[in-house]
Amino acid sequence: MRFGKLAIVLIASALELAWVPSSLGGVADSPLPELTTGVSTLSAFIVPAVMRFGNLETEFTCTSLSTTSFKFAVEVFASTGGGSINDVTMGNGVATLAAGATQTIATGGTAGLHEDVVISGLGSVKNGSARIVSESKAIACTAYVADRFGAKRCGFGSTTNLGGLCTLESDCGCTTGSNCCRTVPDSMLELKLIVKRKQKGE
Repeated sequence: MRFGKLAIVLIASALELAWVPSSLGGVADSPLPELTTGVSTLSAFIVPAVMRFGNLETEFTCTSLSTTSFKFAVEVFASTGGGSINDVTMGNGVATLAAGATQTIATGGTAGLHEDVVISGLGSVKNGSARIVSESKAIACTAYVADRFGAKRCGFGSTTNLGGLCTLESDCGCTTGSNCCRTVPDSMLELKLIVKRKQKGE
């Protein structure tokens, strides 16, 4: 069987495209997801250095500056780029902010902090990144890497051992049930948030 030159070129092009891996560059050019049918989203913040391995989890806390409710979400990307690991269009990593409310979306649960939404199915993430997308530009966020387990320490109300390690409320000079001896992260590191390729605060 003989092929013309045009047919050979077309076949070669088709084979080349078939072997090209995904060209998505992570947060750089992944399409913005739709959280609510018919409602557009914007890329509110880019967050480098997302971690989820060992005892580390990453927390994303956002506050509504709007008088109406809207959805926001956190997309997590691997260090190699590509598409997001979690699918926010399926609700994985999505929260609704009421007017003036604050919500935390995290890569995993922690013993010493509060999470409203935990993203599932991420596996280990080292030197990843995240994109906070929102249905409103009236949103303010912060992000931090925290120790998942932490230790029990004497906190507010302690009269004898403020900040010290404890097992019982009495170790802190507090009454039983006062939550004076509570778990706190052993470490926390604030991450930079980038808006339109400028670091927040610059």
